[in-house]
Amino acid sequence: MTIFIILCIAITLPFTLIRLLRWLAWSQQKEYRIDRIWNFLLSEEGISELMRVIPTKKDFSRTGLKRPVITIRSMMVFFLSLMLLGYTYSISLNLSLWWLPFIIYLIIPLLPFISSFITELIKLSISFVLLFIAQGKVNKNKPKIIGVTGSYGKTVTRHLCTSVIAQKYTIYTPPKSHNTPLSIAWDLIKNYKDQEIIFLEFAAYKKGEIKKLAHWFQPDISLITGLTTQHLALFGSLENIIKAKGELVKATKIDGIVFYNLMDPGAEKICLQDESKKRSDYSPRNKDAFLKKGSLDSKARLTTYWNDEKLTTNLIGMHHEETISAAISLGLLLEIPKNKIAKGINSFLPENIFTQSYNHPKTNTLIINDGKTTNPKGFRSALEILSQYKKQNKNTILITGGIVDLGDETESIHLDLARAAKPIVDMVFYTGSDGKAAFKEVFENRMTDHLSTLINLIPKFNEDDVILIEGHIPLKLSALLKRKND
Repeated sequence: MTIFIILCIAITLPFTLIRLLRWLAWSQQKEYRIDRIWNFLLSEEGISELMRVIPTKKDFSRTGLKRPVITIRSMMVFFLSLMLLGYTYSISLNLSLWWLPFIIYLIIPLLPFISSFITELIKLSISFVLLFIAQGKVNKNKPKIIGVTGSYGKTVTRHLCTSVIAQKYTIYTPPKSHNTPLSIAWDLIKNYKDQEIIFLEFAAYKKGEIKKLAHWFQPDISLITGLTTQHLALFGSLENIIKAKGELVKATKIDGIVFYNLMDPGAEKICLQDESKKRSDYSPRNKDAFLKKGSLDSKARLTTYWNDEKLTTNLIGMHHEETISAAISLGLLLEIPKNKIAKGINSFLPENIFTQSYNHPKTNTLIINDGKTTNPKGFRSALEILSQYKKQNKNTILITGGIVDLGDETESIHLDLARAAKPIVDMVFYTGSDGKAAFKEVFENRMTDHLSTLINLIPKFNEDDVILIEGHIPLKLSALLKRKND
C-alpha cells in the first residue's frame, strides 16, 4: 500500500508544484493580503483560476509558467507552503490514505493563503520594530514631512514634486512606488541622511492604514490628488474611501496645510474630513499655477506654459497638467524660485513605473504603456491620449486585463469604460476576466481574448498603429511589447 501511495504522490507532484507556483504568483500579485486574496477568490477571475485544475502545455515551459518574482517574502511563503505540502503527504503515508495526494492537488490554493497569513504576522512584528527605529532616526533631525494620498497619481506627484523641491532643499523620498509601512521604514533606516524634507506616500486598502503610518510620521504638508473607485471591493463604498484618505488630512499638523486638486471634486470631499485644517487648492486653472497652451508631441509628451516659462516635460498625457500644478503650488509654498521650479519639472525623467511612450523596436508601432497599474480615472486619461491618434487616422488598439478589486461595481464600471472606449478604439485584446463580459457586449466582434491571435498580429503592426496597454498583462505579451534595452 505504501508503494502505491508513493506512486500516487509521484504522479501528482509535478502538477501540484505547477499549481502551487501559480497560486504563489497570485498571492504575490495581491501583496499577500488576506483581504485581497479573499476578494480575488470571489471574483470571476479567481473562480476561473480555482477551476483551472488541468495544467496546459505552456505551464510546463519556462516562458509559459506563471510564477512569483523571487523576493525574501515570496521565498518564505514558498518554503512554508512546501512544509505544509510535505506535512500533508506524510499524513497520507502514515494513515495509508492513497486518495489524499489528489485532494491536496485540489486544495493547493489554501497553502499560499495560510502561508501568507503566517508571514503577515511576522511582517507586522518586523514593521513595528523598524518603524520605531525609523521614527527615532527622523526625530533627531526634525525634518519637514510632506505626505501625499489619493486614489490615483500619488507616486508620479511625489516624484515630480521631489524633483522640484530638490532644486533648493535636500529631500528624501522612497524609491519607485514604495508606500507600505515596512518598505518606508526600512528605506528610511538605510537611506535617510538628515535631509531637510521627507516626502512620503500614504496608501491604503482600508480605513485605519493611513492613520497608523501618520502616527509614526506626522505630515506638515499634505497633498490630495483625487478620488476614484479603486479597490472598491476592499473599501466597500466610496464613502469609506473618502474617510480612509481623509485620515491624512486629520493627521496633518494643526499649523500645517493641505493642498487638494480642485479639478477633482472628490479631493475636496477628502479635505472636508477635517475642516479645521488650513487648505489650499491647486489645479491648472489656479491663478498661481495657471497653465496654458497645453499640447502633446508625437509621443504624447506634455508641453505647456506657466507664466513665461515653457515646460517641456517627459510626462505622458494632458492629465499631468494637474500633477504639474501640484509641483508648482508646493514649490511656491516652499519659496523656490520660479526658474528653478521650471527646471525641476523639465528635468524630471519618469521611471518605467509611470506611463511610458515608445516605438516598438521591430515594427515601429507607437506603444503607450500604462501597464503598471490601473484605475477608472487613469483608464479614462489613457483613452484621452489614444483619442489624439484616432483623430490622426491611426489604427488604435487597446490591450487590457481590466481593473480588479472593484467588487459589486465591476460590471457597471467596466461597461462605462467600454462605452467611453468604443469611439476611440478600433480593436480590443482582453487578457483578464474582470470586466470582460462588459467589453464584449460593447465591442462585439472588435474584441478578442485569444492571446495567440494578438501574439501572431504583433509582427504585422506598423507605424500607422498605436497600441495602448492599460493595466497588467501576461508576462509573455509584455516581453513582446517592451521597448529595446528594457
